[in-house]
Amino acid sequence: MRESAPVIQVLDESTVHLIAAGEVVDRPVSIVKELVENAIDAASSRITVELSTAHGMITRIRITDDGVGIPSSEVSIAFLAHATSKIRTGDDLLSCRTLGFRGEALASIAAVSYVTMVTKPKESETAIRFRITGGEVVECTETGAPNGTSITVEEVFFNTPARRKFLKSLQTEVAHITSLLESFACLYPDITFRYLVNGIEKFSTHGGSDLSDIFRALYPSDAGMMIPIRGEDGNTLVTGLVSLPKLVKQNRQRFLIAVNGRLVQAPAMISAVKRAYGSLIPGNVWPVAVLMLEIPPAEVDANIHPTKREVRFSAERKILDLLVRTVRRALDDADLLDLPAGMDEDAQISLSDIPSPAPAPVRYGTITAAPVARQVCEATLAGYRTTSRQLLQSRLQESADAAAVRDERFPELFWIGQVGGTYIVASDKTGALFLIDQHAAHERVRYDQLKQQESLHLKTQELIAPVVLTLSPSEAGFIPSVLPVLTDEGFIIEPFGQDTWCVRGVPVVLGRYEDPETVRELIGTILSEDEGPVRLKERVLRLVSCRSAVKAGAVLTPEQGMDIITQLSQTADPWTCPHGRPTIISFSSQELGKMFKRV
Repeated sequence: MRESAPVIQVLDESTVHLIAAGEVVDRPVSIVKELVENAIDAASSRITVELSTAHGMITRIRITDDGVGIPSSEVSIAFLAHATSKIRTGDDLLSCRTLGFRGEALASIAAVSYVTMVTKPKESETAIRFRITGGEVVECTETGAPNGTSITVEEVFFNTPARRKFLKSLQTEVAHITSLLESFACLYPDITFRYLVNGIEKFSTHGGSDLSDIFRALYPSDAGMMIPIRGEDGNTLVTGLVSLPKLVKQNRQRFLIAVNGRLVQAPAMISAVKRAYGSLIPGNVWPVAVLMLEIPPAEVDANIHPTKREVRFSAERKILDLLVRTVRRALDDADLLDLPAGMDEDAQISLSDIPSPAPAPVRYGTITAAPVARQVCEATLAGYRTTSRQLLQSRLQESADAAAVRDERFPELFWIGQVGGTYIVASDKTGALFLIDQHAAHERVRYDQLKQQESLHLKTQELIAPVVLTLSPSEAGFIPSVLPVLTDEGFIIEPFGQDTWCVRGVPVVLGRYEDPETVRELIGTILSEDEGPVRLKERVLRLVSCRSAVKAGAVLTPEQGMDIITQLSQTADPWTCPHGRPTIISFSSQELGKMFKRV
């Protein structure tokens, strides 16, 4: 029997509010974003953000500012949908410079939480305390309070348990908020920001500072590798900071773009900046950047996304060209040479301070090795020793049934040579030609061996000189949640002060002092992708495998080349590296004949 069609009807007001709230407020960081933007629009000079956590979740968010406040007669109206002081008609959108203008934030937040607002305009003698729960007003009384506004949000998503169920871990949610507040602090250096979690101050900035000072306070380890940019084209201005090519990240976590003070996602602008770097950085990494674009409001549409994360430009090509020119000019003017080890970035070298070598006398007869040639030989020998150690460490235990371990699908190869210090050239009995990526091949070997030890803790080697990591507040806040996995994989990482951690040991498979960027890369990747322990462990295994494998560019002896081939043949999946790139490609004798038009 055919069922009747559903009846079309108008949704009730409560359901409409919940749906609207879902568009604006999808997680705690959305609440912080909307309320901080309101505080900025209120001409605040000081903004304090406080989080309280318990039972693995954020229980309270409080935003306090010293802005203009809300008159008592307008407080209740502020929580109505589409109530705003920013615009009056559609034409005002063409000249609106405030971050908010739709009047949706307070209504959406109040629909899914308990909200308490205390607000006092400068000209008022008393403040108003206003409480609203799930959209229902429960209190509106006079009280005493300083000038400005304080909003406390509790029991977020109390009436939408499905939304609460899909929140990430506490560390992830707090890290997103921390990262957002770092961004606001960079984009608004004139405002004093203070950020506390459970009463502990995570960071604070001083209003009136310039962008470089704020960046140095938040990211001290990166600040010395940033250069300022400034470019104009008519009524469009771009300012900010970009990193030297030697400072790159594995994700776009540290790539901030603001249009008229609004933090936005702009893939086209990111591509333009990467185009400016050209071949100075690899294609799979991103520079660090804080870009602030000032453009007439009539030339940008910020009303195309529910949370205003995206914008559209009327003259996008002009803006992208300005970005490319500005960033490229800053890079061209910068000193891109690495400073000598141990030298302070601020140190200046004069050519007159470098003594000129005396001319070498002309000698005939016995030829002695020049110093440069001797250095090359020593470097080559050191490379051989490093490769031998890496291969010895990964060599599978030989036994009487070693042939049974070998993948029968893998051809029996013999060494021919090496190309570019990167690819092994080999052949088999049929005369086929094989090219093997030595790094990808050995990475597969290391990965398989580490996977076999997955149920065990990897052995650790303690560092002679511990490495101190000075992290941003968002990175430091995330480390406790990943420590168990890092410990299982052989890292020893301990707290060493606020936002500072000390690396005392690394997996022994790395076989040498490991650069702190390994841990920094892990944290950056985790911040960009919410991962559970299983996926995180897999990512750590791949990273350790990559860092402990024979490198591309390492010159091999025939014995070392055959060692890699043999070890690769004994892996479970010798055809690709852990990242999915091919380890080996082949050309049959027939294919070679066709290439040379012999068949």
